[in-house]
Amino acid sequence: MFQAKSIKVIFSVLGAICVWLFLLLLGYMSPEGSGFKRLVEILGGTSSGYIQAIMYALFAYSILELMEKRKHIQKEYQGFNFGLLPTQDQLVLSPDEVAKIKLTTIQMEKNGQQYLVNDFIKKACTQYRNDESIGETLQVFNAQVDTTKEEMEGGLEIVRYLQGAIISLGFVGTLIGLSTSIGMAHLAKTVEGMPQITRNLNVAFDTTLVALLIGLVLNFFYHRYLKEMDTFYSKAKAYVINNLISRIYKPAL
Repeated sequence: MFQAKSIKVIFSVLGAICVWLFLLLLGYMSPEGSGFKRLVEILGGTSSGYIQAIMYALFAYSILELMEKRKHIQKEYQGFNFGLLPTQDQLVLSPDEVAKIKLTTIQMEKNGQQYLVNDFIKKACTQYRNDESIGETLQVFNAQVDTTKEEMEGGLEIVRYLQGAIISLGFVGTLIGLSTSIGMAHLAKTVEGMPQITRNLNVAFDTTLVALLIGLVLNFFYHRYLKEMDTFYSKAKAYVINNLISRIYKPAL
């Protein structure tokens, strides 16, 4: 796991450096005063574009994290394909059949087929065996699913932090540009000084603009993942409740 994170960090940093160097090359080749050159400068194609480069690195790492987690969610959907629970209408399950479902699930896990859906089924069967109460089984099952979901959401903390860090870096770049411009205020009356002040002011607001744009894109991918995660847990909960817990029937003695 540590090695995977290190690879993502290296890939993100190298990617951001390559993008910055490419932007520098474009800026060097673009004619002075053109709209394209100004666009390249906004994106970080200047010697002061290191702040944008840092933001690109954070953005790349966040996207890689979300891609990895999204791939994990998609893999978990395979747990629905094993047919551990009956889906026929009006079919009920006896306590003995519930026990068999649990044993089948345990055997699958021993064979390396470990999925969250299988784990939810096993836990629900275990809880019913402990007290033979459908109401108690449903309550405990819902709590277990919610706890598992909270643990998965906790893994998004680094992405949430990087979202805020990107916006903060934009404001840091703005402050650096403004402070540099203020420090050059004495050159405002000179012919050479005014363009330098204007250039630093451009840098100041460019970083904030890029940070907001990157933040919008990252926010889209972040919330798309949250939607997919919510959909998976809702489907898993409905699958176990509808096809296991609500089907249990214990004949009266």
